[in-house]
Amino acid sequence: MRQRRSRSDEIYDALRQMIVTAQLPPGAALVERDLCTLFSASRTPLREAVLRLAGHGLVTVAPQHGTFVASLSPRMVRLAHFLRENLELPVISQLAAQGTPDLRAARATIIEQKLAEARDDSAAFILLDDRFHQALFDAAGLPEVWDVIRAKKAHLDRIAFGQEQRRGFATAIAQHEQILNAIEIGDTQAAVRCARDHVAAPLAYLEELQSETDAQSAAVGS
Repeated sequence: MRQRRSRSDEIYDALRQMIVTAQLPPGAALVERDLCTLFSASRTPLREAVLRLAGHGLVTVAPQHGTFVASLSPRMVRLAHFLRENLELPVISQLAAQGTPDLRAARATIIEQKLAEARDDSAAFILLDDRFHQALFDAAGLPEVWDVIRAKKAHLDRIAFGQEQRRGFATAIAQHEQILNAIEIGDTQAAVRCARDHVAAPLAYLEELQSETDAQSAAVGS
């Protein structure tokens, strides 16, 4: 059972979402007074939330200068992919072998994702993506494992958000449906294969972006 959420948790989630969706872009300053006003909060829960963001590599604290949104970290993207591949795929396999796991919450989330797609709401979609995967871990009785992954995957979420803005939501939704369909018929190999492709997509997009950047740099230097 999940613990009751604190005010610091709520502020952390809100700031994390603002960073992931580039409402707070890299280099943006986090001004304590302004954020206290924004969240109608005292300094203590805000500072606790900012310390967590710093611990997860989302902000940098420069003494005497301020706190700023960190640049995207390719290393953290790859770390999150490693965690998901090595922790999430076994959970998918376990669910497929389980027989009749309760996937109602995951199915309901896909419906909400389709509604977010219809609204072209990228910010809502990225939250629903989290909820979908959390539902799978809940169905496997391993919600704490998802909490470990989520704490480390914010940089991967930043890449996923950019990917969805550029290419739309249809592929992610189709992959979610394929994962659930394979789990429900007990096809472990297909479920794991679909999940592997889904988890790898942001990493492939990162490599594509880096190739584009390298090509642009080469063109400028020539």
